[in-house]
Amino acid sequence: MEYLKAKEHGSAHPSPIEGRSRTALAPDRMPRLPRPAGWLSFETGALTTEATLRNLETMISLLQTTAEALGRIDDTLLDAMELLQWAWSNSDHQEPPSPELARLLERRLYTMDEAVRLCRFHGRGLLNGESGVVGWGKDVIFVRGGPHTEDSPPEGYPVSITAQPSRPHMIGGVSLHESWLQAESEIFLAEGERYLRFECTAELTVREFLTELQSAVRGAGLDLEVGVTRNRRLIVRHSQYGSQFKFKGCSRKTPLLTRRPGRLEWSRRGRDIKGTLAGEPAFGIGRLLIGYLDNPRTSELSVLWPGPTAQEAGDPRVFVKQNGLAFQDREQDEPDARICLPVLYTHQIGRWLETGSAYQALRDVRCGTWDEVSDTLHMVYAVASEIEDWRERTERWIKRYQNRALVYLRRGVPLPGIPAEPGFVSAETEAMAQALRRMVGAEG
Repeated sequence: MEYLKAKEHGSAHPSPIEGRSRTALAPDRMPRLPRPAGWLSFETGALTTEATLRNLETMISLLQTTAEALGRIDDTLLDAMELLQWAWSNSDHQEPPSPELARLLERRLYTMDEAVRLCRFHGRGLLNGESGVVGWGKDVIFVRGGPHTEDSPPEGYPVSITAQPSRPHMIGGVSLHESWLQAESEIFLAEGERYLRFECTAELTVREFLTELQSAVRGAGLDLEVGVTRNRRLIVRHSQYGSQFKFKGCSRKTPLLTRRPGRLEWSRRGRDIKGTLAGEPAFGIGRLLIGYLDNPRTSELSVLWPGPTAQEAGDPRVFVKQNGLAFQDREQDEPDARICLPVLYTHQIGRWLETGSAYQALRDVRCGTWDEVSDTLHMVYAVASEIEDWRERTERWIKRYQNRALVYLRRGVPLPGIPAEPGFVSAETEAMAQALRRMVGAEG
């Protein structure tokens, strides 16, 4: 369509990754996990002030490189979101989306992957898994780890799921039948600030009623699903798992949705997943199982329950490799500081987010129908919010280590308003001081 070409400000070119296979990794094969590369190194042991400053200077430069790449990725996602919103608002939705929309979105995903691939410091990848925690799950999905997550043994960490999660739901009090549909006048559903008033018409069959109600739910922007139980009762469920989601509703004249007609009722509460990781305690948030911070081996390790289609009699395991950046930021021979950067390839990011869409990762998005465009918008928005959080976190790290470097420099290097201490100051330390003086002057 012409509006998409106008949005692109130029002629369309074939996507650089058009035709690339999207085939998922076979569940019985474990991929080779990324390992650190390059010549990045930090000094350790009983350090001098100058050696500590060199460590801090290297880490500050590394984080500044990361922040710059995160900015480019964020700009790419915002551009993709603007493109999708522009296409959505400039169409009557009577015809399917133009294939041009999918190609333009594909190009932006390729740009994001390229930014991740090219983000390197001293030869080491920063956002591709070489500077974070990487892993793979069997019968579960590896999500991420923390700075204190330890490498798993060759056989992996066992994952024990003692209670599967469930979704908030409402179940009607009578079996679905045309006679009840003829007696009912309205079904009301509300989730957050959005709501739906669905008028029942006498000529609808049960199948038509379910189809039209589900279509109306989607059109109202409610993250709900409509179905029938085994004993043919109407059931409305939230699309997401866990105790943090809820909705309300009622049937006006009959117990078709609520047992007390005309009385607004809340959905039954969903359950969070329960289990352990490598025998260590973990807590659940929806489908996510997360190791506690003080766990010796699985601190902040997170895995995702795939859903009811997962193998019931399987042996869930997760394989983990710790590639976080460890460095010494103090003169004494103390435990290393550790920073774990995210893995932002499009086939990995997004799978831990409750996005309101059916996609597991950003790479999975589609634009073949307007419903898919809506789901894609949800996913892109959630990922952009996650990238923005990482940008803010990286900026806080930069500020922290800059302030720590200033503390060491003030010991033997004259700074504005601080008298110089006697002693020899090397040219290298003086150069670092000059740079930080300019930074302090600019911030002042």
